[in-house]
Amino acid sequence: MLSQPTLSRRSLLFLAGSACWAFAGKEFWDTKDPGEWSSDEIAKLLTKSPWAKATSAESVKTQKNSAPDTSIPNTMPGSRNPRNPAGMGRNRNPSTKTVTTYKGTVVWESAAPVRAALKTKLPDGFEGNYVLGMSGVPLAKSESKSGLERVRQITTLHSKAQPAPLEAATVQLDNSNGTVYLFGFSREALSIAKDEKEVVFTTHMGKLVFTAKFNPKDMLFHGELAL
Repeated sequence: MLSQPTLSRRSLLFLAGSACWAFAGKEFWDTKDPGEWSSDEIAKLLTKSPWAKATSAESVKTQKNSAPDTSIPNTMPGSRNPRNPAGMGRNRNPSTKTVTTYKGTVVWESAAPVRAALKTKLPDGFEGNYVLGMSGVPLAKSESKSGLERVRQITTLHSKAQPAPLEAATVQLDNSNGTVYLFGFSREALSIAKDEKEVVFTTHMGKLVFTAKFNPKDMLFHGELAL
């Protein structure tokens, strides 16, 4: 059995950005022992797999320019500008839009293959919970208890079989391997079956909404549902 070194999430994200993967045939997590997984394979499982989904949102800010628009010359009072006979467009202050894109990754942290890839245990306090982690986006303005509590209240997990989204039961900030927000959702309150069509994770950063959609029928580890 080969032994692979433990990599940081930052290193794995770098590998994920530089790797090209083929998806034909059985996946490595079904054909190889976790101890034989390569660094590239681990990066794939933690960034682009049934247990890891990319998420993004855009922030658009509009700012008015302070200087007047001088592209059309003004004329003396009482005269007409042949290029602008109606006098339109004088002294306008056109606005500028700035678009900022935030990109993150949502990982089903409590799934057996994810724990095998990371070679660590979940922190205390997540017993009896599905645990999903989000990295890459600063969801909370501060790492204070109150800041994390606000994020917890606006983070949900929802399946089509569930009448209403399930609010996260707990949240922790894990800085041991990059900044990861860990959210716990009660397994007892949300039963997820292998044939469930879709489970949706949703959280917010201010007015921005981040979602990640998971398909349980694909989240199989050696034939068993791994959540």
